[in-house]
Amino acid sequence: MKNYKGGPFDPDGLTISYKELGTISLDELKQAILADLAALKDIYNVQYVNAPRLKIFVTNEYGEKIRVRRPGGGCVYYMDTHHYRPACKDYEL
Repeated sequence: MKNYKGGPFDPDGLTISYKELGTISLDELKQAILADLAALKDIYNVQYVNAPRLKIFVTNEYGEKIRVRRPGGGCVYYMDTHHYRPACKDYEL
């Protein structure tokens, strides 16, 4: 199947906005993301993704910005995933 090439506005990737949800807990965000991933798979037939990113704006329960801190005290601005992907998935074993 040939890749689609659109017109003058043809952004790379797909953006899913959660802004309308306002200040929500991580558990609620997790459920929203899982529901949207299921919709991508079931409704839009998305099978694979490459280099996905998630940018979150961390707040307290009142919507005030807070910084994410390491246990040792420094700030965190970027985090690599903690998801472990077994190497055997890269080979047909």
